[in-house]
Amino acid sequence: HVHLNPVYFSRRFKEVTGSTFKDHLNRVRVEEAKRLLRATDHTLLDIALAVGYDNQSYFTKVFKSRTGLTPRQYREIK
Repeated sequence: HVHLNPVYFSRRFKEVTGSTFKDHLNRVRVEEAKRLLRATDHTLLDIALAVGYDNQSYFTKVFKSRTGLTPRQYREIK
């Protein structure tokens, strides 16, 4: 929609924010997943899909790498 080359966009995004677009997107997705895990009883698959992951296993991997807990563990302690 904005007619930017993906490589150019990624480079500029990192120059301005200090992090990659992918890292930023994963951070936003995990924060929303944490909110949903605390506030709802939706399944982990439903939450993974709601925040933009097509694969629950990958969602769990990213979530754990960012929080140190699996989504299930996070839900149990929160």
